[in-house]
Amino acid sequence: MGKTALVVGATGLIGRELVEQLLEEERYDAVWIVVRRTKRWSHPKLHEVVGFENMDEAPPHIDDVYCALGTTIAVAGSQEAFKHVDLELPLEVARVARRHGATRYAVVSAQGASLRSPFFYNRVKGELENGLKVFGFEHVVIARPSLLLGERDSFRLGEKTAEVLSRPFQTLLLEKMPDAAPIQALHVARALIIASEEGQGTEVLTSGMMQRISR
Repeated sequence: MGKTALVVGATGLIGRELVEQLLEEERYDAVWIVVRRTKRWSHPKLHEVVGFENMDEAPPHIDDVYCALGTTIAVAGSQEAFKHVDLELPLEVARVARRHGATRYAVVSAQGASLRSPFFYNRVKGELENGLKVFGFEHVVIARPSLLLGERDSFRLGEKTAEVLSRPFQTLLLEKMPDAAPIQALHVARALIIASEEGQGTEVLTSGMMQRISR
């Protein structure tokens, strides 16, 4: 019998890639997503729960969790709203998933995540990484991507500007500074899926590592 995956943040840049790739993975018989509004995606392996308050409607047993929840302070509207999406919801997902038997949790964090970071964004990501320790997952995979490349639903001026400016140097960065090179969302998703297949403890994936794993 195959495994069951739960994906949160399924409509975002990395989340969409996770869903598409997980549906093609033979080791999963079912992929559940938690969304704010029904997406009516059609696939025999895909199931959805509408509303985070209804997460317990997920299947009785979950094996692996993939968390790609994330926003920006500008989009969220305040630091408190940002923390709700990037910290509180991922930890609540972890609590519910453990009740449903999940043993593996893969999460998209950020380059520079640290409890001691002078930057609010990176401190919140550091809080998330630290907070996952208390749930007793057998394996936690943490992705710390650099600048993400891919087609977003919403326009982010800062990221788009950085992407354009770095484009002429991408090959050089990949060769000399792989952790600083921009990375495609599909490679982040692929690396998370591959790394989650086996392993123990906490595993941190830098952008350079994800570039190698996914290729």
